[in-house]
Amino acid sequence: MEGYSNKDYKRLGDRIRSNPKEVADADLLMLQALRVSYKEPLAVIFNSIEKAAHKVDKNCICTYRVKRIESIISKLLRFPEMQVNRAEDIAGCRCIMSSTEKAYELYDRLMRNQNRLPFVIKGTIHDYIKEPKESGYRSIHINAVLKDGDNRRIEIQIRALEHHNWATLVEITDLLFDAKLKEHGRKSNPDLYEFHRLLSLPPERLTKDDRYFMADVAIKYNYIGKIGEVFARNYLDVRRQWNKMKLQHSHFFLVSIGSDGIPDFMGFSIFEEAEKAYFDKFVNNEENRNIVLTHLEQANFTKISIAYSNYFMTFNNTIVQVLLNLSEAVVNAYRQNKVKLFDKYYQSYLDLIEFWVDQQVLELSWFKSDKIATNSRLMRTEWTNSINSAIDVMLHMRWKMKHELTFNPLHIIPYMHKQRMRKHFIWRITERVPMAAEFL
Repeated sequence: MEGYSNKDYKRLGDRIRSNPKEVADADLLMLQALRVSYKEPLAVIFNSIEKAAHKVDKNCICTYRVKRIESIISKLLRFPEMQVNRAEDIAGCRCIMSSTEKAYELYDRLMRNQNRLPFVIKGTIHDYIKEPKESGYRSIHINAVLKDGDNRRIEIQIRALEHHNWATLVEITDLLFDAKLKEHGRKSNPDLYEFHRLLSLPPERLTKDDRYFMADVAIKYNYIGKIGEVFARNYLDVRRQWNKMKLQHSHFFLVSIGSDGIPDFMGFSIFEEAEKAYFDKFVNNEENRNIVLTHLEQANFTKISIAYSNYFMTFNNTIVQVLLNLSEAVVNAYRQNKVKLFDKYYQSYLDLIEFWVDQQVLELSWFKSDKIATNSRLMRTEWTNSINSAIDVMLHMRWKMKHELTFNPLHIIPYMHKQRMRKHFIWRITERVPMAAEFL
């Protein structure tokens, strides 16, 4: 493989493990050569997977990536016996399906049609949808090799969109809160670990105490506010960059993000150019940014934001579930006459409404002034759908508050508190943003 023997790779692993903070340039080049060697098997398997996925679900999102050099080094340190050229996830494809049913339909299609595919399934199949990890992680992992004798294993992940949104939100939390949940699990931050574990559960399985816990953690860490601020800051700027760069005709995307949460991205049509840009960016990575190279057919802003929301940091649909859990906690506290809890949760809800309204007004202003988007039917439709989706979420929360926090003699004290807080909120914001009162 690329002129290197198994002994060469064993010695490479030993050198990196002995001094992981000062990896020699020659060793970085060796790792890069290993990564690039996966190009052909990855491309063949990806093309086959993507065709199968789109037959199952026209709304699926399929991507591939070659494992980042930083991630390869990290894995060498976590698994002292692993030989780097035998790792099973150096390169991988991911199919994000619109539902769990579609995920299994694709999985069944691949298993049934192996005789017609250019690859075969090798090794253990991990079905983390049927048996989720303790953390709440859900996905199907299988390994494939080409039938032509190439023994490089390509990892294939199949997951539903809701599972993908959850997984990328964990990575966003790790980045913005330095939580290390993905690396160290519960012991790194018990609060945020349990918060995300509960987020992975179906809403009907959550108890009142679960919702109170999630609301308390969200408030303690200013979770929605901090993530929302980064999303809001990036969203408009990144969307306008995307529109200006006209990356719809690119297939390879180099995306990086640092601890400030601000993404940087470039588009390429040729794999070799994209790989060269990746390595140049890596060796000059003084800010220690996370860098990923991905392939995405028929790319648009919405698709790549979903596929790599942990890099673009513009939106993640799981945050909607956090908002809905907060609204449930407000209602539960109201019904149970837990006045202090109600005051805390309802005030947090009002703060979020104020923040959201400000952002909607700003986005509408940007939308109207973005001539590139308004002159493109495709961009205009995509953006208006995004705006309407955000409004629908808030309308749902408004409906819940309006119908659940009605006057009832049994809840007279929290009701009076609600009226006072609502009045103060309207006084504070409606002069600036008249539409805010519609969401109370």
